[in-house]
Amino acid sequence: MLFRSLEIVRRVRALPGLENLALSTNGTELARMAPALKEAGIDRVNVSIDSLDPEVFREITRRGDLEQVWQGVEAALAAGLDPVKLNAVLLPSNREDVERLAALTLDQPLHVRFIERMPTAVNEHHQTAEFVSADDARARLEDRFGPLLPTELGPRTGPAKAFRFAGALGTVGFITPLSHTFCADCNRLRLTSRGELRLCLFADRVHPLRHLAGGPDDVLEAEILRVLQDKPAEHRLTQGNYGNLVSFMQIGG
Repeated sequence: MLFRSLEIVRRVRALPGLENLALSTNGTELARMAPALKEAGIDRVNVSIDSLDPEVFREITRRGDLEQVWQGVEAALAAGLDPVKLNAVLLPSNREDVERLAALTLDQPLHVRFIERMPTAVNEHHQTAEFVSADDARARLEDRFGPLLPTELGPRTGPAKAFRFAGALGTVGFITPLSHTFCADCNRLRLTSRGELRLCLFADRVHPLRHLAGGPDDVLEAEILRVLQDKPAEHRLTQGNYGNLVSFMQIGG
């Protein structure tokens, strides 16, 4: 399994025109694989870590081992992956972790990103629970640590708005699909494991491309440009419409 994963990384890394290669992971195998992933061509890594409390972490992930994941974060830093981003979905159960997670950025080059929970078919029934907004999280952080100063991580930071506490080594980011939509600035496309192009996380349909695999590159490029015309202007989450997305496991985040 390790060899196969590294081979995929090497083959993707060799694609012409590729500038940056990132991996999103739950971190369970990162301690073991971080050096090899770096050598194979991974530049940066996103690790899901919703809590620094082992019990809360286990409850949210259903079986996760916080110590194991944290060892993976440390291994990623040691291997020279940069940036190392920690993604935390804002939930009522981990509200007390906001300050603890953000405090990691004060003396470590970590980039903590707080994400408002987005509805899917799997978690829709949980969406009626108390909604924790990024504005709420930011207010709590500034009360504790002082002003968050706007910063930039580069041209491909995605939808997160990045900030830094004065003198901090890392950054704090907020991804706000519900409280402050960012659709107008979105430049993301996703290719599923089934060879389907998803123009928006919450689109009503996907566009099959697998049948063009192995054919002329210009034909594939023309089809991608054609279907791009169907990219929706914005999602409809605030109207309770999450498209045909059943679970984020479909697309890996």
